[in-house]
Amino acid sequence: MNKRLGTVSLCLLILLGLFLVSACSSNSSQTGEASSNDNPDASESAEVSSPVPAQDNGGEEQVVIRHTMHDHEFTPEKIAEFEQEHPNIKIETVPADYNKLMSMIAAGDVPDIIRVDLSELPGYVIKGMALDLTDYFNGSPVLRPDDFLPIVNQFRFDSDKRIQGEGPIYGFPMDVSPDFSMVYNKKLFEAAKVPFPSSTEAMSWSELAELAKKLTKKDGDQVTQYGLAYYKGDITANQDLLNLQLLQLGSSAYSADFTSADYTTPEIKNLLQFWADTTEAAIGPNPLHPATEWVGQLFVDNKVGMMMIGYRGAGFLKANPSTKDRLDDFGVAPAPVADNGTRISPTGFGTGAMIYSQSKHPKEAWTVYEWFLGGKPEEELVKASLALPGTHKLMELLPKETEFDKMNFEFIQNELKYNNEALPFNPYLTYQAVDSVFEKYFTPVYYHKDTVDGAAKKITEELNILIREGMQLLDNG
Repeated sequence: MNKRLGTVSLCLLILLGLFLVSACSSNSSQTGEASSNDNPDASESAEVSSPVPAQDNGGEEQVVIRHTMHDHEFTPEKIAEFEQEHPNIKIETVPADYNKLMSMIAAGDVPDIIRVDLSELPGYVIKGMALDLTDYFNGSPVLRPDDFLPIVNQFRFDSDKRIQGEGPIYGFPMDVSPDFSMVYNKKLFEAAKVPFPSSTEAMSWSELAELAKKLTKKDGDQVTQYGLAYYKGDITANQDLLNLQLLQLGSSAYSADFTSADYTTPEIKNLLQFWADTTEAAIGPNPLHPATEWVGQLFVDNKVGMMMIGYRGAGFLKANPSTKDRLDDFGVAPAPVADNGTRISPTGFGTGAMIYSQSKHPKEAWTVYEWFLGGKPEEELVKASLALPGTHKLMELLPKETEFDKMNFEFIQNELKYNNEALPFNPYLTYQAVDSVFEKYFTPVYYHKDTVDGAAKKITEELNILIREGMQLLDNG
């Protein structure tokens, strides 16, 4: 099951319970997936926001601010509430998946506020598309820098050094989470007669793979119960899981300035071999043993032992009709750590927003931005366990009333100690392009039609071509 379907499934399942959703797509911006609930009345071809005659606001000129947040994130009800409080601003939702947004950017028809995550931010900054928000934050009574949690630093980018986490701040999170921490099904552990994992001490990847094997069941060649699942995709050699392991090892597949890639080092080839072996063992969904539906649904149907989903798993289980009345069946475990590596539990796809650098109405765009990310929409997500916010003040709103809420609150406070770094995404490459390269060249390894060495060389060659093309586009821009 691909990432795009998985992201939408998570959103829809949560919507069943709360009509709110986490930013699980997080990676949906990356994967080009737009919500099926996007406002059908929103203009898809409006020009850059412009003044329009105001209605019932004393004749004051009304400004249109367009945004690409999903309709279930910035709901029509919240938009109406905002507009009532700010009669000089009209908000329009622009349903824009990744491909459509790229087309709009190429045509110069760019929304004022753009949904963005950590993997996309560097690319937008070096293209000159993201507005430096440093002064806006410094003057904000709502999103105050002295109240920021450390993860907000990952929305900084130093264009000269090509370093994420330093320099001016270009965005702010709607949803952050240690994306690789896990929820697990106690009943399946008990049936397999294996002890529950620790909620404070991280397993190594090797230990996790062995544990997952004990939770995996087969009927002939068909897997009927997976030991481990990843809410965004398969348990295979993909850029998410490899980047995490390399980060924990203090290494990277890219040069320090991101101008070249190399997947042929012994360290990386060892990791690729680990994933080739893991895929053959079928501990999780993969091309050899594909999931019949999104892994989140399999998890709530008791067909997955452990799932990497981050804190948003708490909100997912509380909202899902299949699990909301049996929350005692579930536990939590930290993100795994690379063998002989440092424990890091990063936010892989912190979802938030940026403001377009050429917005005709940056002041009004900021007013919308500040209200959305620091006001009621974000408060409701946090109260529903659907998001970890970017400020200490909002963090205090995380629920702690029930035993399940207390377990998740205590767990996340510990896990956040290891959450100060982000995955190293290359600003010259799109997330989709890297995914395609891995799928193209590493899938044959699973079928023994290529070797790890051969695939590593081909991945390296193609990524370097794409990096050069990305750099040339910037030079010509």
